[in-house]
Amino acid sequence: MHSNKITGFLREKFNWDDIYVPGGQVVHIMADELQIPNGYFGLVPHQDFPSVQGSLGGVVVWLPLVDVDKDNYPLEVIPGSNRRGLLPSFENTNSTWEINPDQYNENDFVPAEVNVGDVIFMSLFTIHRSSKRGTAGRIRLAASTRFDNASEPSFIKRCYPTAYIRTVQREQYFKDFPSISEVNKVFDIK
Repeated sequence: MHSNKITGFLREKFNWDDIYVPGGQVVHIMADELQIPNGYFGLVPHQDFPSVQGSLGGVVVWLPLVDVDKDNYPLEVIPGSNRRGLLPSFENTNSTWEINPDQYNENDFVPAEVNVGDVIFMSLFTIHRSSKRGTAGRIRLAASTRFDNASEPSFIKRCYPTAYIRTVQREQYFKDFPSISEVNKVFDIK
């Protein structure tokens, strides 16, 4: 996700000098057999800016880990929708900021048919969703991350904000673990 080819592309094609990585990687898994009854199955139409809140030119990088065609739950995007800025949305039951349906036309969504090795770059303002169209027995695996342009003036003026929060569980899960002897067994080199 952070290869020189990807960051080089951001520098070359988007004219970025400094790159900021606001969060980690996300793995997207979809398969008919993994569908949770009356629960989560893919993402509804949304924009990623509310979940990042970083630079205005921020980018989502999406990589397929398997070949994805129109019958394998492709990412669906509305090309050019990023030029409309942040659109009205509402919080749905999946804690995703869903774009109001009056802001898009169903026919505008284009499935991204991609192969392993392809990379999708899209604005944090691009309307996109997970297609629910798939074939039983197939799985869609993909990974994504977000990048911010650390040189973008509003990002600097706003002191490099990010919506990502990292926490650490400080309370020990197992009392009195590990013992000194358990630790030393790991480092006992023969």
